[in-house]
Amino acid sequence: MKIGRATKNLNFNSSLELFSISGLKILCTNNSLSCNAICLHGDNTSVFIISIDLLWLENQLHDSIQKIISDEYSVPLANILLSTTHTHSCPYIDPISYENNLTQLNSVIVNSVLSAVKAANESTVKGFLNVHYTPTVNNINRRKKIVDYVSLKSFKFIKIFRNRPNNIGYVDKMSLALMFYEYPKKPIAIILNYAAHPVLSSQEKCSADYPGEISKLFKTHYNSNFVTCFLQGFSANVKPNLWEYSTSFNNRISVNLLNMLFDRKHFKKNLSPVSINDYAKSIVNEILCSEVKECINNLSISSSIINVDLELDSNNCNSQILRLHRLKLSEKLNFIAVNSEMFTEYSIWMRKFTTNNNHYLATVSCSGGMIGYIPTAKAINEGGYEVDRCLYMFGQKYRYSVNIEDSIKTSFKKLFNYG
Repeated sequence: MKIGRATKNLNFNSSLELFSISGLKILCTNNSLSCNAICLHGDNTSVFIISIDLLWLENQLHDSIQKIISDEYSVPLANILLSTTHTHSCPYIDPISYENNLTQLNSVIVNSVLSAVKAANESTVKGFLNVHYTPTVNNINRRKKIVDYVSLKSFKFIKIFRNRPNNIGYVDKMSLALMFYEYPKKPIAIILNYAAHPVLSSQEKCSADYPGEISKLFKTHYNSNFVTCFLQGFSANVKPNLWEYSTSFNNRISVNLLNMLFDRKHFKKNLSPVSINDYAKSIVNEILCSEVKECINNLSISSSIINVDLELDSNNCNSQILRLHRLKLSEKLNFIAVNSEMFTEYSIWMRKFTTNNNHYLATVSCSGGMIGYIPTAKAINEGGYEVDRCLYMFGQKYRYSVNIEDSIKTSFKKLFNYG
């Protein structure tokens, strides 16, 4: 196989007024965010795997970039996996309304992606890849049923699902790392698939969060030209396993008293660069110490996409379209990428099929655009932020029908030819 790799920075004009997803004005300096591209040439076709340090790409913006790459390099659209790391410390991009995005913002993104792809395609060398497929212990479920403070004020004891550490909730603990080497054995790049929301950095300054720190650590370990392509896993209900007990009352005595009595665990946020780097180190060290499962010298590339109609809980609305994108690099090595934030339970379920066949699977979210959170049937019945409170952000008036889980699983089996 031939391997090309490149990194290009996202350099925003300093005069451009940018805001994060929380509405805070965000400062973007050079080298804060980047686009990483890996180009793989097999005997008959090529693959481009691209990761951008953004929350997500708006659907039309994604499609336009993908088409340019497809036309320029004569590869099928399904051979292009264009995803985001899902860092929350970046300029906010409206997932559905192209007109509301700043033209200058889009221009920087498009130019950076195309520049990275071009550089990767022009830097190809002969090489091979090693597959590392290993469990991790660094993430935790973020959906926990806690007392609703508002209802308690009315003397009603009601529990609802909130964003809190839940150490008995489902977590996809598998990570897939593909380490690329130039012959005879010079490390040049890695594709890392790992599931946990990048929400450790402050949203007032651009940051690639822990995926960016992982990239820096690999550069330090190998060389400054080493490229890390981070593919966010199915992490809709998963965060880094970094939390603390609430102890301070501050000036919100009533709320904090309830926290102390009913829900003392809270996720850490606005961490220092040193703490974020420490978290990244724990992931990098696990990869570096893991055994090589397989060495691949020749690619066997194929790709396909199935669009799944996701029924809403109303007869008066159009369904959402979930894009299930399968990319196969060898008989045992597959990617399944989705244009959504998928609940981690789907990844666990999908891995059962592939693991039984001694296959390696990368489950990639925030790829192909963005339609929002995709909960399980159980979560839909439970409610919560991912089910109800975030719908406005994605132009959705009604929650999903519980039937979507069966539709997704049936389509996955069809995509992988499982009976």
